[in-house]
Amino acid sequence: MALLFTVDTVEDLSPHMRRFTFSGDAVGEYIATGQFPNIKIFLPHPDGTYDVPELDDPTSDTETVLRSRPELHARVRTYTVRRYSAENNTLSIDFVLHGDEGIASAWAMRARPGTTLGIAGGGGRHIGHGDHYLIAGDETGLPGIGDILDNLPADATGTAYIEVADDSGRIDLAGPAGVDVVWLSRDGAPGGTTTLLLDAVKAHELKPDTFAWASAESAQVIAIRKNLRARGVDRKSMLVIGYWRRGLSENGYAKAANHDRDLKEYDDHEHDHEHGVGAAMREGAANLATRLRRRRRA
Repeated sequence: MALLFTVDTVEDLSPHMRRFTFSGDAVGEYIATGQFPNIKIFLPHPDGTYDVPELDDPTSDTETVLRSRPELHARVRTYTVRRYSAENNTLSIDFVLHGDEGIASAWAMRARPGTTLGIAGGGGRHIGHGDHYLIAGDETGLPGIGDILDNLPADATGTAYIEVADDSGRIDLAGPAGVDVVWLSRDGAPGGTTTLLLDAVKAHELKPDTFAWASAESAQVIAIRKNLRARGVDRKSMLVIGYWRRGLSENGYAKAANHDRDLKEYDDHEHDHEHGVGAAMREGAANLATRLRRRRRA
């Protein structure tokens, strides 16, 4: 299914991150399909038009349509949903700002209340369960970390290591009292050029039944995964995904790397959730497709 969301509010969380909250009936219809970690955004062409597919067939999904229509890829990105509110029919997405480097950042630099954004699809994996949590990410992983901290059990323990360009990149985060947030500043060094996250993970004491989650630059997540495995962390006890690769555009990385996932690691989570998440997505897609058809006939 595909919808146009309308920006309700814009909030600068830091000089490098901007939050857009979308509201309205279209958001409510989307939320009714399920509150999934990731969402597909369809960015407008320079003339303001969209290539947003209509998915009337409830058995269709966005990934299937994108595979059959490769011309859409150039203006589609996957983003983490920072916060859902079914009560208020709102959904928030945080964008990293890096000027006009990339069409998503360019959109975020200019969007204002009333601006629209194409939305379709939903998926991703929630963090697994553990007695202790090791969380690591750079600016691109920060929205996911914020969502994780919001939803961990109140008695959770662990540490979240967050790499930012400098101290101005810190934002307010809420989370369980037992989860420490450690900010790692690159002191202005470009992203993907330091080992701050890897060094923090290496130094972290892995307690029994630790679940590890990491999202950052490609080389960093590959090194982090390698370190965790060498220290005995099972595939089912980690979710480590690359969000970008130094030297590649957003679209180039998406084509080249499959987000540097370990497919077996990801498949383990797929298997664990297939009856819950998969069924919910299919049911949600069917429900939304039915509502959209009814609305068009009305």
